Amino acid sequence: KNHTQLKEQIEQQKIINDGFQKQVEALWQDINNLFISGSTCGKCPLGWLIFNSSCYFFSYTESTTVKKNWHKSREDCIKRGADLVVIDNQSGQNVWTSGFWIGLTDMETEGTWVWLNNVTEVEQRYWMDGEPNDMHTGEDCGIAVYSDENPWKTRYDGVCHQRQLQWICEIDQS
Repeated sequence: KNHTQLKEQIEQQKIINDGFQKQVEALWQDINNLFISGSTCGKCPLGWLIFNSSCYFFSYTESTTVKKNWHKSREDCIKRGADLVVIDNQSGQNVWTSGFWIGLTDMETEGTWVWLNNVTEVEQRYWMDGEPNDMHTGEDCGIAVYSDENPWKTRYDGVCHQRQLQWICEIDQS
């Protein structure tokens, strides 16, 4: 009798779990619909987020598993009519909670970090302690990651062609 009761309880739990799973899937669909329709305000491409006067595309919104090197990430942004993100203020620092390629490089002159909009990076306060360090020769591309420990220290340098990360594209809102 105990065995039969346990089997019935398991079946009931499966039904309850299936119901919860359907609710979770419906909520994720609602969130996705809000993300796509509510965030654009008609001024950004579909699926992009608006923040201040720019539109941002986060690669993970299309796939959480696809990662590319800096060059391929930039190529993807350019195909979308954008470029890798340029972070030019403190509020921009707080948006990036995971490692992402950003539009900052010292490929032209080692040690001179330049944003893709041709603005030379002079602020050292945003680099993590000991960065940029070109530890593995060829660390010429910027990576942003947010840290609760020190939200000002968000950047480090990585090897452009080896490291596989997600990326953020940016275009002016228009």
